[in-house]
Amino acid sequence: MASPSRPPLGPRLRQARIDAGLTQAELAERAGVADATLSRIERSRLVPSIALTTRIAAALGVSVDGLVGTSAPMSTKPRGLRRAETKLLATVRDMDESVVDDINRGIRLIVAAARRSARK
Repeated sequence: MASPSRPPLGPRLRQARIDAGLTQAELAERAGVADATLSRIERSRLVPSIALTTRIAAALGVSVDGLVGTSAPMSTKPRGLRRAETKLLATVRDMDESVVDDINRGIRLIVAAARRSARK
């Protein structure tokens, strides 16, 4: 049971999803649940089973304890990152390492070109 000082699961789930830069549809797909079910959980209209809570936490990359409020505050958003950076991390999280390396090289080329262009 969540401690009295922590919000119920629904609002905590919604905040964790937003912090991860995911839409309800994206999180629902990752967790293998219907969008409507996730929406009902976020609005505290449905209490998910332990199995479903575990799948949702895994899809968010957080612990079940952190999500339901039985441990230290959870954090899906690394400190110091802007929202756009968090979204980028969420996008590449499940990609193969070689694909992420290719994306990183592409971003470096774009940044270098932008810097050269700005100097002119």
